[in-house]
Formats: sequence, structure tokens, C-alpha cells
Amino acid sequence: MKTYDTAEEAEINAAKDHDFFVEDFEGKNCNDLDDNDCDGWDTEDRRCECGNRRVGWSIEKDNEGKYYAYAEAY
Repeated sequence: MKTYDTAEEAEINAAKDHDFFVEDFEGKNCNDLDDNDCDGWDTEDRRCECGNRRVGWSIEKDNEGKYYAYAEAY
């Protein structure tokens, strides 16, 4: 996981670190539903590809004061 000096840098660069879809985001349970094969989140829409979960970037600070972002359902 890459870290950055500011939260804004972390969020901007998080999408660049992924291909078109973030396949495994925190809280993804789409494939647990019957007949649902979700490709993930495209980092632009508010919902994952199948529409089951709302997804966005979560930003946290590590022990060294650097920021990182990850996709998380809410």
C-alpha cells in the first residue's frame, strides 16, 4: 500500500493504483447474494458494479504520519 504526505494525495492516487475495477473492497459481500457476480467498484460511481453496495475511499494515517486510501463499502 502506497502512502502519501496528505490525505488529498492519497485519495487522488488511490484510483490510479487500480485497474478499471477495485475487485476486493472492504465490506464487499455482493457475491454472497444468489446469482450475483459483482466485478467490483469502478472508483467513479457511488455504487459497485452490481449496485448492491455504496462504496467510497476511506483514508487513514499510519504510525509514521503518512496517509493511505482504500475502497470501503458503507
